[in-house]
Amino acid sequence: MNLPEKHCWAEISLEAIKNNYNFIKESFEKPFYVVLKADGYGHGARYLAKIYEEMGAFGIAVSCFAEAMEIRSSGVKLPILILGYTSPDRATVLSKNQISQTVHSLEYAKQLQQHSLYPIDCHIKLDTGMGRIGFDMVGDKEKALDEMKQLLLLPNLRFTGIFSHFSVADSLGAEEIEYTRCQMELFDEAVEYLTRYGFEFKTVHGQNSAGILRKLEANFNTMRAGIILYGMFPSGQLAGGDLTPVMQVKTVVTHVKEIKAGQRVGYGFSYTADFPTTVATVAIGYADGLPRALKDKNYTMNVNGVDYPVIAVCMDQCMLDVTFGSVKVGDEVVAMGGCGAQSFDSIAALTDTINYEIPCGIQRRVPKVFTENGKAVYVENNM
Repeated sequence: MNLPEKHCWAEISLEAIKNNYNFIKESFEKPFYVVLKADGYGHGARYLAKIYEEMGAFGIAVSCFAEAMEIRSSGVKLPILILGYTSPDRATVLSKNQISQTVHSLEYAKQLQQHSLYPIDCHIKLDTGMGRIGFDMVGDKEKALDEMKQLLLLPNLRFTGIFSHFSVADSLGAEEIEYTRCQMELFDEAVEYLTRYGFEFKTVHGQNSAGILRKLEANFNTMRAGIILYGMFPSGQLAGGDLTPVMQVKTVVTHVKEIKAGQRVGYGFSYTADFPTTVATVAIGYADGLPRALKDKNYTMNVNGVDYPVIAVCMDQCMLDVTFGSVKVGDEVVAMGGCGAQSFDSIAALTDTINYEIPCGIQRRVPKVFTENGKAVYVENNM
């Protein structure tokens, strides 16, 4: 590995990336955007964008202007859609870089029109129940439809796509299933109405990862694959399918020592030894993305194939109880990720959050090592 030092790094398996991509491609008939927001859910957007382009992806979806420009400036020529807000004064830059922009209100559309010197491809965002951004089909459907009709009066905005987002598609409870059904009905109603009025949508999308796995059907001709690209399921209720976890965060043992009964370890008396204990310090902490709350959750890290409990978490280091094992300085440690006790699902369950949050929290100071056939093929180092 071409790393400045073997300290803390994330290994991303390209075999797993390709497996997950092909699982989606071969299991579902529609083309799909690969969602690379939040640095590809922490997995490295710039390099993965190139991999997905080589694999023939339909397009890339990101959250914001900076993410879109980072990918476009890397040489990737795939269509890019910004799912969130972009400052209207960036309108001309969007056009010049062939980046599609989400339009979520008539007011915002007029601001884009005012600032754009050239036509911009846009996607209309419908709020069918998420309550985030979009033309409000729940609170005032008639107003939403009327305002969307007025979008055709803006000559520099070309409305080539329309989409919505399912807020509870990852749940199979009766109330949630009914809520999602209502969202799809509102979506279909809007698409049909606007098409009759004169809109010509090339891209119609609503299936997020949960919607893809459930094969939810509405007037969709395209999908948006997010968390499932990275080998994780949107919820335990939808687990199942040939997905492979993509990332493991690794580090090394930097110090090993013996402590006596009664000695304390870590901030705030994190741990007090009940008997003579062997403590290993490893080079990862909450500044790297390791949740500090794990110190009290019986969480383990894997060293030489053996799981050892974490007893303290600091900003840049943490400590393990390795009393009943053979651990030495320099040993490699699986700190997070993969499919064992260190999986992002396991960490999420222990810290009362969702699996999405854990890889998204991995900091940019952690180098990303992309591997194939057990060998490093590319290293992204931001330090």
